[in-house]
Amino acid sequence: MSNRRNVLEELLLKLRRAMVSLDERETMRVLSLLVGENAPPREIMDSLNQSIRLVSEMFQEGTYYMAGLLLAGEITRVAMERLIPLALKKGGDEKRGLVLLGAMEGDVHELGKNLAAWFLRADGFEVEDLGVDVPPRVFLREILQREPDVVGVSLLMAESVPLVKRLVGLVREVYADKAPPPIFVGCGLLKPDSDAAAMAALADEEREWLEVERVVHDPLDAVELCRELVAKKGGG
Repeated sequence: MSNRRNVLEELLLKLRRAMVSLDERETMRVLSLLVGENAPPREIMDSLNQSIRLVSEMFQEGTYYMAGLLLAGEITRVAMERLIPLALKKGGDEKRGLVLLGAMEGDVHELGKNLAAWFLRADGFEVEDLGVDVPPRVFLREILQREPDVVGVSLLMAESVPLVKRLVGLVREVYADKAPPPIFVGCGLLKPDSDAAAMAALADEEREWLEVERVVHDPLDAVELCRELVAKKGGG
């Protein structure tokens, strides 16, 4: 392993430790060092994702209270805002298309959805964010009114899974005579320690299970998917 690789690995480890310790100042200091080392944005995001998952587990175990979980989310938000310009080339005045986002009814988690919205806007997409706890019929109404190029549904609660399938069914009924907008799901059903091959296989299983276009597990994947879907729609 090269010396630079060693430096990056050490900094990524420090980033994870600072995040899990809920130390915002240290997190941003290490993030600045990683930026200075031209660390791949994907590796930085993976470290942040691993950290927020660990904090969530510690919350569930009672090690952290709700205040700690909220602080971890805020630190992640600030870090991601710093990361966005590095991860994506801004779209400028070019509008790639309209993406409709929302968390399914019964789900009030919004961090992943908000991150996806920030990254999509940074890449030139117009984003309409419906918020959280959105019933299938509200999704359908907004789809019909706004005619988005892509629809993204945030899903973290198992209880909301049947409602995603309900939404897909409603859209198919209404768009019986023409192609409906593609629907993707962003969710956290994967285990943090899944390797890349296992993640890809499980994401494909989830896609078939939910009957949607794709399942993604981080904001950059959402951006790449939306680029692909809009290009396909435009014949590009």
